[in-house]
Amino acid sequence: MGLFRANSARKQAAELAKVRKALAKRADQESPEAMALRHRLGLLLVGTGDWPAAEEHYTALAEVQVRVAGEQDPGTLGAWTNLAVARAAQGRIAAGLDLLESTVERYVAAVGPGDPATLQAQVMLSEMLSLAGNYPGALAVLDRHHDGCRAQYGPAAAETVAAGVRRVGVLRTLARFEEAKQLHEELAAHASTPQEQDEARAIELLIKAESGKAHGIRLAARLLAERRPTADSVEVLATVLRRAGEPAEAAVLYRSLLAATPAESPRTWSLAGELARACLESGDLDQAEHLAGGLVESTALPDAHPLKLGFRATLARTARARGRDEEADRELAAVVAGLTEVFGAEHPDTVEAAEWLREGADG
Repeated sequence: MGLFRANSARKQAAELAKVRKALAKRADQESPEAMALRHRLGLLLVGTGDWPAAEEHYTALAEVQVRVAGEQDPGTLGAWTNLAVARAAQGRIAAGLDLLESTVERYVAAVGPGDPATLQAQVMLSEMLSLAGNYPGALAVLDRHHDGCRAQYGPAAAETVAAGVRRVGVLRTLARFEEAKQLHEELAAHASTPQEQDEARAIELLIKAESGKAHGIRLAARLLAERRPTADSVEVLATVLRRAGEPAEAAVLYRSLLAATPAESPRTWSLAGELARACLESGDLDQAEHLAGGLVESTALPDAHPLKLGFRATLARTARARGRDEEADRELAAVVAGLTEVFGAEHPDTVEAAEWLREGADG
């Protein structure tokens, strides 16, 4: 743990102790002052990632909120939202989704579709749907979210652009690249500063790389990473290089990105998965097997999630490279079936996995 993160953890622990002490002094645990402290305590538990404690806390808090303020009170809705997140964070994604979907509906009824609290809850719901592998559902939520941002803030506002960028991300995942390109061009027209223009350029390059045009944009990706060496631009360059057949250099970049990313960040899943694949494709079978094996065993993602299926594919291809063809065939067949269930047979990821499976049969 770095010095900053260690200091942050100490501050959070101190704040938790302070709030608990203040709450314990309240004779009436349902007074407005005590309820404010209970909400603060819950946020601290979420911030520290103590999900079992957060779930227990918000289960009790939501019950009290309903009794003292009703189901449509913002405090009640916030408690339900954080309870849903705590459940999902512990692997009970279906339970979290059920609660969060009903909570978003209550937000719309209570404060309206354009209220900031509704909009934020929609973002959380879209992320939870993506975590469950339900990308069409996530896109439907983001469509409503984008419309709400436009109505609330205007088409050029930062909040509206950010909502559109989220939609582009899901469209890319679904391989609906032409739609992603068109929407991104609309959003990029609002980029006014050099930083915003470079961020838009990064997404443009990702869409091109993911749609099969990586070879022609290697120089553009390098120039962007040199001009603005952020984590996003370096990841774009790594993505372009791996897809353009330069996995060794991509692996170096992915390794540096992974080292700089907090272990608890969801971004580590995709970065580690890409690093494992780059290692495999550059001939580092030991590292590929180590990384992919650890990712497959992790319970942080559902077994049917496309990222988890991708980890299994890398592990299977490593087995093939080591001569364990029967194991590779069995795993790749399961990966193809899983990706077909999530994305359909025509999605590029499904087609690619099916081709790896055919290579084994042809060999």
